[in-house]
Amino acid sequence: MSPRRRTIPWVGVIAVAAVVAVFAFFVVRGLELGAPGERIAVSGVGVHPPEGQPITYDTVPPVGGPHWPSPARWGLSTAQLPDERVVHNLEHGGIVIDHNAISGDDLAKLTSLLSTYPRDKYGEVKIVIQPYDRIAPGTIVLTAWGWRQILTRYDETVVRAFLDAHMNRCCEDVP
Repeated sequence: MSPRRRTIPWVGVIAVAAVVAVFAFFVVRGLELGAPGERIAVSGVGVHPPEGQPITYDTVPPVGGPHWPSPARWGLSTAQLPDERVVHNLEHGGIVIDHNAISGDDLAKLTSLLSTYPRDKYGEVKIVIQPYDRIAPGTIVLTAWGWRQILTRYDETVVRAFLDAHMNRCCEDVP
């Protein structure tokens, strides 16, 4: 009698390897490795305390968390808006661009994004630009849900990379 030969079930091994590879791809993609900005853990999707109720956030400016039921209007604001309102814009996949004491030229460059950046499927450019006195003078801070990029001067390449990586990437697909 001959010794029993062992055969390796190659189809099974290949199938398991394929499942592991697909799983790893989605895990890495979910981590958004290489995305511009600083990743900050945040919760609070869909948590809407009553309008007017103050909320304390872990970051300045906030990058997510509980927020009031109504978002701010997209576009340029000449006044600082409540954090509790603009966080709702982040939940809608928007970007909030805060600035403090920047040059008129840099503000014009930021504002031009509203007319030069591609509109989404709702016809919106999901950007809120506002003065923000809680950051250092001369600073621009870009925020998306769970992401922040701090700039000490306007940098078109960095701004557009952040917008491209994070706009319309959060939680609620609504205007």
